[in-house]
Amino acid sequence: MQLKRAIEALQRAESLTIASAPDGLDAIVVADLARGLARGEERPATLVHVARDGQRMAAMESALAFVAPEIDVLSFPAWDCQPYDRVSPNAAITARRMTTLSRLARTRAGEDKPRILLTTVNAILQRVPPIARIATETLSAAPGNVMDMEALIS
Repeated sequence: MQLKRAIEALQRAESLTIASAPDGLDAIVVADLARGLARGEERPATLVHVARDGQRMAAMESALAFVAPEIDVLSFPAWDCQPYDRVSPNAAITARRMTTLSRLARTRAGEDKPRILLTTVNAILQRVPPIARIATETLSAAPGNVMDMEALIS
């Protein structure tokens, strides 16, 4: 009954705070919410989980991979350096952030595959480019894919 009310609150675009869930059970609750939200929505939706820090986010990602492998889990880590630092962010973290933003801009969650975005408090406070800019100005290339050379040049 509580799960149904929580899903209805999310469908009304209300924020939802789940507190005091024991470690391990929190992933099951988040997975059930994502599944319920995907079934009940007319439009695709992504459930956002904000963790306290990167370690908690990684633990949630591992737990979700175990309890809900069918759910599309995207992780959006925080930068590993301070703003205006003389050191650039780690290239792997930059790549993960841009991959996540690009997937959010280009693809939609659906009934066939619920989606959860995992992030941290620090990451959600950091500015990102507008979604329209990410959708139009990012490029995804992989071995074996065919690309239009004119589009690539422009």
